[in-house]
Amino acid sequence: MKLFNENTATMVTPLIRYALIAVAGGLISKGYITAEQLDIVAGAIVSVGTVAWLAVVKNKQK
Repeated sequence: MKLFNENTATMVTPLIRYALIAVAGGLISKGYITAEQLDIVAGAIVSVGTVAWLAVVKNKQK
């Protein structure tokens, strides 16, 4: 059984995105971060997540 098949990724990805949106909205509304800071952090998370996912896929192919 695969841990991350296409169907699982299709279901889980939006849930993660909505959870992050909710957390970010809360942080902005409380004044802990600004929208500009959120853009920078979100870009960094997406970049690191992409590299990590590619590493996992490469290891699975070996």
